[in-house]
Order: sequence, then C-alpha cells, then structure tokens
Amino acid sequence: MRDRWGDKNYTFVGADPTNKDGAVMQLDKNEHASDEALEQYAMGSLGEPILGEIEEHLLLCSQCQNHLKEIDAFRAAMRSAAAHVEREGESRKRFWTGLSATFSLGRLGWALALGGLVIFGLALRVWMSAPEKSPPVALFLATSRGAEVRHAPARRPLELSLDTTALAAYPAYQVDAVDAMGRMQPQPQTRVAEGKVQASLPKGLAPGTYFIRLYSPSHELLREYGLVVE
Repeated sequence: MRDRWGDKNYTFVGADPTNKDGAVMQLDKNEHASDEALEQYAMGSLGEPILGEIEEHLLLCSQCQNHLKEIDAFRAAMRSAAAHVEREGESRKRFWTGLSATFSLGRLGWALALGGLVIFGLALRVWMSAPEKSPPVALFLATSRGAEVRHAPARRPLELSLDTTALAAYPAYQVDAVDAMGRMQPQPQTRVAEGKVQASLPKGLAPGTYFIRLYSPSHELLREYGLVVE
C-alpha cells in the first residue's frame, strides 16, 4: 500500500512516526497522513502526540478514512488466511492422530493386506495403460541443392542417415543436434555402417527447428542439416 496517495512528502519534526517521545507531526487540512503512519495507527503502535494528530486528521479527511479502511481490510484478510492455514494444520493433525488410534495391533495385518491390494491394483492399472513404444522414424538428411528440409514427428525415436557425398571418409564422426537458438540437445548415438553415418535419437525431439551438425574426429564442422519437428 506504499505511495498510494501520490508523491507528496509528509514531514515529521523531532522523530519518525515510530518514536513516541516528543515527535510533533506537522499535518494541515490539505495534507494526508503517510501510509506508514496509518498502518501503525491500524496496528495500535502509535503513541502521543502523533496518535492525537492522526485521530484529529481522520475526523476531517475522508481520503485518509478510506485508506485506513483498506488497511484494516487487508490486515483482516491476512489474519483470516493465517487462521485458515492453522485450522487446516490442526485438522490434519487430528486426522492422523485418530487414524493411528483406530489401527490397533490386531487390525494392523488387515490394514497392510488392504494397502498391498491397493498398490497392486494401481500398478496393474499403470502397466495396462502404459502406451506401446513407437517404432523409430527413419529419415535421410541431405544438403545438396534442391534437397527439401525434412520433417519428423515430435517425441518419436529418430534414426537419421546423413548424406556424406563428396566428404572425406573417416572411421568415426561426431554428430550434434542444436535447436534454432543454438542450444545443445541430447547427444545422438552415432555409428558408421556401410560407408554411411547413422545418428540415433531414442527419445526424439520436441517440436521446433533443429540443425544436425556433422563433425570430423578433430571436431571440424563438415556439414549442417536442417530438420523440422512437428
């Protein structure tokens, strides 16, 4: 509620509003009490003579009266919220205390058996509802003139075959996947088979635009392939 009524400076001579010894507040009919003074008044922490000055001003100033009502409403709401949290804590405490008292040693076995059945039922439900693994999507990526940007479904395993035409042959390569912002994605699993570079992304990629980068063993960038995941 700070600075609610504008940027006017209100002057306190001798001490600030929290000082109860000899402070005299200069406040005429055209000025308003500060937020701090009204908040301390609402909390009952102001002393004389500031308390008297504030009460006299409130008798004449409807703007400060409304501001004080807002402060009181806010403090009441905070107290209500705190009481609600405390009641919830007590309710949970009584629930667990009553539950502990209900299950005596003679009933503990039945409770454990029932709990085991519930856990088994939940596990069976999760197992039956688990989606089947999707087969990987195979794509051939090329950078030659006229080659189209390839598209792939999101979050599906990807098997990428990279075009290495006219590139020097290496026994191994490094492949990185980055998004349009240059952020690294999970490292593809790379292998060379029958003269082709294969890169696997078992978990696929989220929707977006990506660049698959092919490096030599000395980390020299050889090619960059575009891939749109939808």
